[in-house]
Parts: sequence; C-alpha cells; structure tokens
Amino acid sequence: MDTETVFSFSAHPTRQQLVVSIRWFLRGQLRLLRLGGAVLIVFGLVFSLDDELLLRIFTVLFGLVCILLVPEITVRVVVARIQGMLSRPTEYRIDDQGVRMTNDLTEFFVRWIAVDRLDEAPGLLIARTGQSGFSAIPTGGLPPETASEVTGYVRAHVRS
Repeated sequence: MDTETVFSFSAHPTRQQLVVSIRWFLRGQLRLLRLGGAVLIVFGLVFSLDDELLLRIFTVLFGLVCILLVPEITVRVVVARIQGMLSRPTEYRIDDQGVRMTNDLTEFFVRWIAVDRLDEAPGLLIARTGQSGFSAIPTGGLPPETASEVTGYVRAHVRS
C-alpha cells in the first residue's frame, strides 16, 4: 500500500495574489529602494550646501520618488510581465517529491531540496528557491482544514 501523502487541487491565481507574491519576494530590494530614498531626503535636507537650493529640492524630490513611486512601478512591471503566464487556472500537486504546478501553457516542478524558505500570506504560500525564484501556492480557495494541512505539510518539507 502506498502511504505517500498527496495534495492535489485546482486554483486560479488572481492578479492580487501575484502582487502579494511579488511584494513578498522583492521585499528586501523594495526596502533597499525606500532606504535609499530616505538617505537622499536626509542628504537633501541636511548635508547639501545652503546656497544650492535647486540641488536640495531635486535630491528631496528624487528621494520621495524612490520611496513612493519606484517600488510600486517595479511591482507593476513585474506583475504585468508574468501575469499572462501565471494567472491561469492551474493544477497543483504537492507530495513528498515537491510541488508541481501545471496550466495550459506551462508545467513547473520544484523539488523540496530547492526550497529554502517559506513565506506565508493570507491565503497564499510563497516557496522561495534561493535569491532568484519562488512558487506561489494559493490556499485561500481551499476548505480551512485542508489549507491548514497543506500549509503544515509544505512547512514540514522546507529545509530550515
């Protein structure tokens, strides 16, 4: 008898779930952009010379752009580029080998050994694979007890 645990379900990832996934995945880089913007504002207000008012204004405004606009534009551009491929009805299979995601355009399989971090957002698991990749697993459409089982199972398989 096969005792392998398998979760198999269908989901249709939404644009909002993609936005949340990208924000979680890029949060370090977005934080760095905001920090750079704050440094520019401090530099513009404190360290530039008094007689260079135009430079001060430009530096403060550029800092505000780095804090408020650049992170949002970055997320929108990334989501726009991947939405056509990932925002489709998708079959998910989670077992002892890893996570398989299949839709009408792609098939993607991630082995547990490649997943080094698991981030959890409401109704969404984000399995990180190093610095350059992630897999989003929407659990929001599952019954609460099944979503809890899937989350626990995935958490147990992610290396610490």
